[in-house]
Amino acid sequence: MGKDGAYASGSYKTGIGGLTHLQGADNAVVIAAMKDATHGFAGKMDEQDFTDLADFVTKGQIDIDAVIERESKKANGDAANGSRYYGTVCAGCHGKDGMMPKDMPPLGKLANKNPWEIIQKTLNGQPDEKMPAMRAFDLQVSVDILAYLQTLPKE
Repeated sequence: MGKDGAYASGSYKTGIGGLTHLQGADNAVVIAAMKDATHGFAGKMDEQDFTDLADFVTKGQIDIDAVIERESKKANGDAANGSRYYGTVCAGCHGKDGMMPKDMPPLGKLANKNPWEIIQKTLNGQPDEKMPAMRAFDLQVSVDILAYLQTLPKE
């Protein structure tokens, strides 16, 4: 959402417009923009990377306000259902209480501080880590997992 979203104020404020208007657009339009003089990514990625990014921009965006209440930061999910998915899919790496791996803050803390980042990482994975993308599941599954994460210990 760019300047109209969570980064409209504070230390991350940029004034840059978002990408929501490109949902459903032709990938070629997005790729051309990434390669233009303004963005300057021509020659910095291979063609598959351009295609993957364009696919995300044109087909992978979600209506974040439908899944997270902006003011309260609460996920619009079912924590009990999220608990079942978490126990099956996530607990093996993150521990039953969300305190793993030890080199990162507790998931309960992260999910309550910046749920927007957590939903994106749940959906898209964590670059250069073993954290997989959960896109194979229905979006509501990831929202339910986020709702459950918000019940976990913060310390």
